[in-house]
Amino acid sequence: MAYELFAATGWRAPRRDFIAVIGFDELPAFSRLIKRGDVDFLERIANLFEDQEFSLDQVNQALDALLPLMHVMLHPDERLLLHKLIAVLSFASRRQLGLYGIAD
Repeated sequence: MAYELFAATGWRAPRRDFIAVIGFDELPAFSRLIKRGDVDFLERIANLFEDQEFSLDQVNQALDALLPLMHVMLHPDERLLLHKLIAVLSFASRRQLGLYGIAD
């Protein structure tokens, strides 16, 4: 089971840009990142059992909240997850699209 992330204009958009997959093995890193700050995006995206929708404004807010963590000393798996999430958010932001997470 995985959690698929894609960028699109809506749930039923004819074109969806698949970006990444989040797996259960990444949950420990999520838990540690969540403890490092109050980032709503992390708490929502860590719930791999619920579909999530993030507007472009929410994408940009999440990106602004996560970028400062680049300066923090992180465990290697936290750093890897942070890089993945920043890449996903940056892609959606650059394309001016919302971000969608689908529990698979």
